[in-house]
Amino acid sequence: MMWWQQFKKELQGHRIDFALIAGALLVWLLFLVSRVGAWSDEVILAIYWFPMGFLPIWALWTSVQLYRHEWRENTSYLMLSLPVRAWIITSAKLAVLVAGVVGFSSVILAGGLLLVERTGILSGLGDIHDLASVPLEWVFKMGLLGYAWSVGGIVLLALLAQWAYVFSRLFNRFQGLVMAWTWLVTFWLMGRVVDLGGRLLTWLPDFYLRMPDMAGEGLHLHRVALESGPFWALILFVVGLYTLLNLTVERAVEV
Repeated sequence: MMWWQQFKKELQGHRIDFALIAGALLVWLLFLVSRVGAWSDEVILAIYWFPMGFLPIWALWTSVQLYRHEWRENTSYLMLSLPVRAWIITSAKLAVLVAGVVGFSSVILAGGLLLVERTGILSGLGDIHDLASVPLEWVFKMGLLGYAWSVGGIVLLALLAQWAYVFSRLFNRFQGLVMAWTWLVTFWLMGRVVDLGGRLLTWLPDFYLRMPDMAGEGLHLHRVALESGPFWALILFVVGLYTLLNLTVERAVEV
């Protein structure tokens, strides 16, 4: 119950931002829908996806603002003195970021499907022989997998930004410089952990994906093995970083 209250508080604190961004996406979609027939279909679809590139920027900015607000209003001290465990605060903030990323990206994807249908490109894709032979189940699974990886990547960037900001609060001077260096060092360390973990965890079972193959006549799907070691090393790194974030939140508040 305490976590849900914290999550609702974070959502309410950013409801205006969410509403403005969702409204801007809707206006952008309606404008491009009105251009169907007047502009080239390819141009409309190409420029429609521009807002997707702002999602990582929004996530980075919001991840810092979520914590900056706590220190500006001195609410972190109050919550931890109730007491509220640090993981409740940090997980609620991450959940708000996930909700925002999933919500905005879902709106963008739904609008993209609408534009594809309105321009007639969707029906044109079905006329391509090789594409028509691809099972819809495979398309759905690969699309869902790619979407999950994209959202996970954005959330990981947000977690790195949150950790860098909270760690910088341990210092009384040069907090901006500390935050920048913490971000760079952590990002570098993540690469090293994934590389080393990939070598040490080679004994874990591989992942298998069915990928298209244009060899021979027509398009076929064949299984491709992917090493799972780097993935699990990344998961362990994220768990460790999140644990460190919780410890640092409590330490920064004491300071």
